[in-house]
Amino acid sequence: MTDTRPVTPADPSPPGEGARHPRRTRSPRQRVVAAVALAVVLVAGVVLATRGDDAPSEAAPPLATDTPSASATPPPTPTPVPLPAGVDIRTFGATGDGVTDDAPAIRRALAEADAVHVPAGTYLLASYATPRTTVIPADFVFSLRSGQTITADPDAVFVMADGVVTGSTAEWGGNVFLADRVAGVTISGLTLDLNGPGNLVSAGRTITGYGLYTWQAQDITLRDVTMADTPGQNYVVVQGGGSGIRVLDSTFRNGGTSIPGNEEQTDFSAMYFTATDVLVDGVTIEHDEQPFGFSGGVELHGSREAVTNSEIRDSWPAVYIGPDTYSDLAVQEDVSVTGNRFLDVGRGVVFNALGTGDIDGVDISRNEFVLAPFEVFAGEPVRGVDQDMPPDGNWTYHHIITGMTVSGNTFRGGGEASDGVIRLSQVHSATISGNRIEDVVGTVFTLESSPWDTTGVMFSGNDISWAGTGGTPAISLSFDGSSTVPEREAFNARDVTVTGNRLVLEDPESRSCAVNATWPDAAEVSDVTVHGNDIRSVDHDLCGPRAGAVDGG
Repeated sequence: MTDTRPVTPADPSPPGEGARHPRRTRSPRQRVVAAVALAVVLVAGVVLATRGDDAPSEAAPPLATDTPSASATPPPTPTPVPLPAGVDIRTFGATGDGVTDDAPAIRRALAEADAVHVPAGTYLLASYATPRTTVIPADFVFSLRSGQTITADPDAVFVMADGVVTGSTAEWGGNVFLADRVAGVTISGLTLDLNGPGNLVSAGRTITGYGLYTWQAQDITLRDVTMADTPGQNYVVVQGGGSGIRVLDSTFRNGGTSIPGNEEQTDFSAMYFTATDVLVDGVTIEHDEQPFGFSGGVELHGSREAVTNSEIRDSWPAVYIGPDTYSDLAVQEDVSVTGNRFLDVGRGVVFNALGTGDIDGVDISRNEFVLAPFEVFAGEPVRGVDQDMPPDGNWTYHHIITGMTVSGNTFRGGGEASDGVIRLSQVHSATISGNRIEDVVGTVFTLESSPWDTTGVMFSGNDISWAGTGGTPAISLSFDGSSTVPEREAFNARDVTVTGNRLVLEDPESRSCAVNATWPDAAEVSDVTVHGNDIRSVDHDLCGPRAGAVDGG
């Protein structure tokens, strides 16, 4: 490969190092001039030393131990200007004029340099790397190498040209970055504009439109990155395993099902992970208008994955959790969703029913959920934490959750109807405590069962402002077999406790019920306890055909 990098002169050696310089010999004329100069300096020194006190002089600067006056203002310390981190892509011919296809020049920069710097400008991307990758049936503009760093200035934008994403002849269309079996890659400060309005998906076409796709990659970091307007299914997809993936302080705007005119795209989620040790922190996912189809925020399908301190808007749902066919885990472990804001979401955190394994260790804490209906899903109830039933009762797919905590969250229903702000069905140990639930019509907490029973659930210390019954109880304990195909007579449950909660019905209604207990005779249900709750303005604290079988009832 021809080295196209610019040649820079070698730095001069500092004193005492490097090659010795030959001694230079002065001419007689030079020696005379030097002598005269020395004499002038000596005479000047004598004159200064003999000046009297009355001679005008400038005040000597204070010693280091002198105390400066209160009015003295120290000179400002100059702020060092950081040097660009990496080789300037313009050195390789990139223009940033928004008209020239800069993809070939940037590919040359990435091929030659480990650290690449992107100055401010609009860099049009209108061609793909060749030969085409075989990882997935898709084209990529750039292929990254291990140890690669891309650092961009503010207002540095890569924009996909009109028609280049959907005009790709690859089955899944065009994408930007590929990180195939690499390690130690960082992209920071860059904006990727996938130009969805100029790349609308046609009928019958699968377009991925990824900003970054990784396969078996290690230690990948996106920091202060913005990705916008993909017409495809995702911005960031991490598959094939891998670990150490970090998406920090980044923004993802619009995509897939929120691009006007892109109605042939029926599904979208901003990020999808099957790796281990994944952190999504300080991220914003937002849409200019409510999506017209499924629009997820972050999908967590691997172990030790977390979404923290982030804001996700206008999503259905905000977060998916659960092993799937691509992660192929028997048990997904240690998932955290903490300190986030989920605003105007139809679903908050969803445990996907189409799973392949179980989940051990889930922490959903200190989040704010603002629930809102979606026009495209008219009539669907809003839900905050939802362990969905499998489609058509097909329990071939399931997730049994153990070690689950839902605590310290705020759920705001906006007066919308819900069949369970928190809705669980396949749980073997869970604590739901210290949550604030307000302005919800319908059921606040729904606990159902499954062919694997429901056990070890504590619902305690929650503060509930119930907007209205909607003809349903605030808390529903329902353990029957009607949700499976073929229908089973009953599911079983044990060790379920509802205690220490405060429930206020804001607009009292007749025949209202706080806790409803329902299960058939064939169900084996034991140790269900409801006691010590502060229930106000509700006709019946406990109701349902099994109210008499509940301890404390």
